[in-house]
Amino acid sequence: MIRFAFLLGLLLLPFGAAAQDLASLVADRIDVDPAGRVTASGNVQVFFEGVRLSAGEVSYDRTGDTLTISGPIRVTDPGGTIFLASEAQLDRDLRNGVLISARMVLDQQLQIAANEIARVGDRYTRLDRVVASSCEVCFNRPVPLWEIRAARVTHDQIERQLYFENAQFRVAGVPIIYLPRLRLPDPSLDRATGVLIPEFKTSSELAAGIKVPYFVVLGPHADVTVTPYLSSATTTLEFGYRQETSRGDIRALGAFTDDDIDGTRSYLFADVRHRLPKGFLLEAQVEFVSDPGYLFTYDYSDQDRLTNEIRLSRVREKDIFGASLTEYRTLRDSEIAIRDTLPDQYLELAYSREVPALSFGGRTVINVNSASLRRPSSVDGDGRDVGRVGAGIDWSKDWIVGPGLVTRAELGLRADAYTIGQDSTYPTTATRVVPRAAAELRWPLSRGMAGGVTEVLEPIVRIDVSETGGTSVPLEDSRVIEFDEGNLFSFSRYPGVDGVEDGVRVAAGATWRRRDANGWRVDLAIGRVASLDGDLGYGNALGLSGDRSEWLVAGHLGVGDELTLASRALLSDTSEVTLTESRIDWDTDRFMLGSSYVFAPPEPAEGRDARLSEWTFEGAYDLTDRWTASADWRYDFTGDRTARAGLGIEYTNECARLALSISRRYASSTSVDPTTEFGFRVSLLGVGGSDAERVARQSCGG
Repeated sequence: MIRFAFLLGLLLLPFGAAAQDLASLVADRIDVDPAGRVTASGNVQVFFEGVRLSAGEVSYDRTGDTLTISGPIRVTDPGGTIFLASEAQLDRDLRNGVLISARMVLDQQLQIAANEIARVGDRYTRLDRVVASSCEVCFNRPVPLWEIRAARVTHDQIERQLYFENAQFRVAGVPIIYLPRLRLPDPSLDRATGVLIPEFKTSSELAAGIKVPYFVVLGPHADVTVTPYLSSATTTLEFGYRQETSRGDIRALGAFTDDDIDGTRSYLFADVRHRLPKGFLLEAQVEFVSDPGYLFTYDYSDQDRLTNEIRLSRVREKDIFGASLTEYRTLRDSEIAIRDTLPDQYLELAYSREVPALSFGGRTVINVNSASLRRPSSVDGDGRDVGRVGAGIDWSKDWIVGPGLVTRAELGLRADAYTIGQDSTYPTTATRVVPRAAAELRWPLSRGMAGGVTEVLEPIVRIDVSETGGTSVPLEDSRVIEFDEGNLFSFSRYPGVDGVEDGVRVAAGATWRRRDANGWRVDLAIGRVASLDGDLGYGNALGLSGDRSEWLVAGHLGVGDELTLASRALLSDTSEVTLTESRIDWDTDRFMLGSSYVFAPPEPAEGRDARLSEWTFEGAYDLTDRWTASADWRYDFTGDRTARAGLGIEYTNECARLALSISRRYASSTSVDPTTEFGFRVSLLGVGGSDAERVARQSCGG
């Protein structure tokens, strides 16, 4: 019986691996006849190294050294592969054998039914007269949505590949295509070289076409996808490259095109990250396109400015280092004609370090940085080039006084030297010194209420004092100023070093937070900034012109993990809304909705000469367990036109996904025309790395 149990345990190993431990056998009855034949019958269950076998009867013939199993037979191995059969016979070493009227289920998805399944050695499983599908087959639906019929299939368990011979692909029982040879990855394989599912597209600019992706595995950590895109108007080769290295990663997307619109065209977007010794990180970004309209026409990107950058950085507990060289290129119609006057190269170095020896009970940080900006033009004023080198020291300390008042004091000093070329309105060299001081007072008032509700109300007052000494300098890194809750109580609203606030300023406001046990979260902030010495010094910056800012009101609402709402607005003293930004995201098991609205006046510093008023919407709704509808829309109220609109419908069952979409994009550039696209895509689920695609199987019902 020990020998029998041992051999039976081996039977359960589809890979024919040698066994060191005995199997566990459970059966209603075990008989041994005089000839040495051992038979286990009645609800036979055998367990061996994670493998489980269920059968009606198992017998071992000592004379022929064979194992005979009677069904119904079910074998499940640790990898998730299931074998079902009515009969089975294997030789003693289990490297060869046959299962009759059998099915093999891979990764609980792809089912392969065969007249016979033969084990060949430790690696291969051969199936004869095969029907393969991942679709559910029921009594009232005997024909699957799709199936592959073949004379023979060989499953390579090492490479995890399925090789079909004389294959016929059928849809709803109708033969569609005959393939003498067909190779498919089994569902447990995430990456395999081969053709991916084609996509059909129809565009008003590019006519009807087809994309056929081909995926190539270059190694355990690298792959490339090459996608020919063919239509009567274009011949395009798209590609995507990915590689994980021991110290970083590489990502690249691009395309080469020959079309009827502009002839030869191309683009390349790439990102590289590499960790260097001693904690340094090297990053590079490449963005190139042959012409301004290419990305829009082919729907590769909505970017209208390109950035090429190489950056070296290191972040440690007490210091931060960064060095970068950036090149800019505009694709905007309004800027192409004047791009020689726009910055195209920017070099920056920065280092900051905390100095505990100079903390005096607080925190002291020193920083050193330099920057250089270049414009291509050589015209005075239009081609201004600027270089800067400077250093600063900042000290701060917090403490609690009286009835829970949180007090903060700050001191700072910064000195910069500038070189200014090709602009006679400024001297060629300039120096500037800016001392500053600040005091901040916060009074957090907290209370707890019934039901686990907590509220915190925190009034805040801050006073900043600074006085610039030296020559005025051009604003290069501080041209675009955004007044928000992030810098309401900061020492400066300028985003860079060039901009400095002078005089005495007072920022006052309050925040309020509420939390409850049901997952509700509310955050509100309100405040404004005023100058006690006259003008704030921001010119016509949005919300900051004159001697006092407009009222900033910002809020955030969260309900569990499903609903988030965020809004920010600037209000004048007469309660007129000058800017508002709002965003809502609602995600449930049945639907997803996202919408945003932006209203802002013209902002020349951002290249926007007209009022901005735009609403966007994107959403999806599960009509049934199988059907999902989606839509997206962007409307420009200033231009009184739709900027983009799209509709989609998708059907998904356990074995296939069908998606149909239509989109219309209205160009804001004269270099491209509005386009309308129709897309159709079919994906077969259950074949090759489809864990992410797995959906619940439909029930056959009664």
